[in-house]
Amino acid sequence: MTTLPSKGSAGPGTLPAEIIEYGKKLVKSGLVTGTGGNISVRVPGREAFLITPSGIPYHEIEEQDLVLLDLEGNQLAGSRRPSIEQHLHCLIYRARPDVQAVIHTHAVYTSAIAATRQDLPPILDTLVAAFGGGLKTASYASIGTEELAQNAVKALGKRNGVLLANHGAVCTGEDLAQAFSNAQLLEASAQTYIFAHLIGKPVILPPEVVEQEAQDLAQRYGQKK
Repeated sequence: MTTLPSKGSAGPGTLPAEIIEYGKKLVKSGLVTGTGGNISVRVPGREAFLITPSGIPYHEIEEQDLVLLDLEGNQLAGSRRPSIEQHLHCLIYRARPDVQAVIHTHAVYTSAIAATRQDLPPILDTLVAAFGGGLKTASYASIGTEELAQNAVKALGKRNGVLLANHGAVCTGEDLAQAFSNAQLLEASAQTYIFAHLIGKPVILPPEVVEQEAQDLAQRYGQKK
């Protein structure tokens, strides 16, 4: 097997160090508990990605615990077993060349919606800004299966987020920072959606408004190069 990739010597700034950093952020933010969820990042210039190991608490993961897989799921480096959801990450990277990082969470409010197998409609303009509209909930399949991965990719489409029925959610991004930010926003939006039901019925933004705002925000929001 080859050695694990990095941007230089071990330490801050390497891909393994970034994964470890965001694993701790996931726990601290409450997006996962224990060993739940998983993180991966595409290796620049290679048809491969780094992924967290199976069953090791995030605060205990060290760089050598991470696993390098190719896009067919073959293990290229690392002695640990990769996350049980390796198929999920593989299929997303294969279907979406634009995705550079994937974060799978078990956040409470998002998981509550996923447990009802409802989609999350576009009730907030911030949801439209980040995801381009509402997010779908993928059809149910058992944990760690290729069927779950296939269902997730289908429901994900071109968005950067998808809910997994009776399970949790997946968010993607151009890097780990964006994937993590999307996961945080998804959880906040899910909380708002649930709370809105307590005081009334959430008003869903109509498709024409979603389309117009998504196009507008794509041009005006953020720092454009």
